Amino acid sequence: MRRDVSWNLVPVVLLAVVGLALNFSIAGHWGARALGAFNIVTTAMFAVAVFGAGGLQFAVLRAVAENPDDRYHVAQVVVGALIPNLVLAAVATAAFVLLRGPIGDLVHSTLVPEGILWATPGLFCFAINKTLLGVVNGLRRMRAFAVYTSLRYLLIGIGIALAWGLDLPADHLPVIWSLTEGVLLLILVVELVRTVALRRSGGWTAWARRHLDYGVRSVLATLVSEINSKLDIWVVAVAMPETEVGIYSLASVVFEGALQLPVAVQNNLNPVIARHVAAGQLLEVEALVHRSRRWFVPAMVGACALGAVAYPYVIPWLTKPEFRAGALPFAILMAGIALSSPYLPFNQTLLMASRPGWHTVYTLLMVAIAASALVILTPLYGLPGAAAGTAIGLVSSAILLRFLVRSRVGLRI
Repeated sequence: MRRDVSWNLVPVVLLAVVGLALNFSIAGHWGARALGAFNIVTTAMFAVAVFGAGGLQFAVLRAVAENPDDRYHVAQVVVGALIPNLVLAAVATAAFVLLRGPIGDLVHSTLVPEGILWATPGLFCFAINKTLLGVVNGLRRMRAFAVYTSLRYLLIGIGIALAWGLDLPADHLPVIWSLTEGVLLLILVVELVRTVALRRSGGWTAWARRHLDYGVRSVLATLVSEINSKLDIWVVAVAMPETEVGIYSLASVVFEGALQLPVAVQNNLNPVIARHVAAGQLLEVEALVHRSRRWFVPAMVGACALGAVAYPYVIPWLTKPEFRAGALPFAILMAGIALSSPYLPFNQTLLMASRPGWHTVYTLLMVAIAASALVILTPLYGLPGAAAGTAIGLVSSAILLRFLVRSRVGLRI
């Protein structure tokens, strides 16, 4: 397990390096306004892509993980997810184009609508890639999963280098997502053909119905979770000038990079949790949680403290002095991660236990708390208020998760 986690820490490091380089490059070459617009397009793309994936990435992960050695079972499960996935991705892509005007009006930006057009092919590919990566995860090909996730970040780096070299206009920058996800899709299709016996997929229609039923019950939670991860940026974008959006979004990017540490652990734990729960082995899940927590929590708290101390010195040195204004918001965000760290790697336990409806309830409650805090605190305290609202939502998610997993699944985590 630890070896697999170590492999999946590689993309975490790449995310930190490439994610920061992406934002630093845009801030330094195109300015804070361009950075704010780019992040708005990105958050909108990720939110709409949730409908394109339709929750099928979790459905296929769980179903494949239950019996990954049965080639007939895996083929039926995978094809049963990919066929509806293609349809949903096409519909979501069309909706993204139609929404470009209203989204631009909401955030008072002329750059955002054009940027959405350049990101549109990337949305379609991203929605498919989510499901294909779910297959890789379900098959417990964790090294391959780490390689493909790392490749995504390397492609982002190549994209920003090309944008810099070609001196693209600011509103064309989201084409980076189309390049990244398009190339990754081609590679994941090769992975699919190599690892799944697609010709043995007879009976996939029954699995398509199961997946869609599961997806309908989980997609709202996934959407709300995606919105929640960017909700602070949306609130800041609506309430404050684009320059403030750029300053806060840089702090938010580093914050999201830190959150990839529990995600790396979660990606390794999910298929194991799904298998044990399906077999009724709840005590094994509890033991797994406690073993993982013993080393993860100290590591996470230490990383958060180090990041909060370094931010006001490192970030302005790498960018411009104006970005020092993000130091206090970032420290508040790190405090939220540290306080909730015992539960962050397990926040998809309800999904892995086939409780997508309750996962939706969990996510809605978490977002309602975070949204209320953001709406109240951001106008009063500006960027630190937005960070405090996000941190409150993160801590509340840990409390809610512990209660719901115990009451709905019977697990003590």
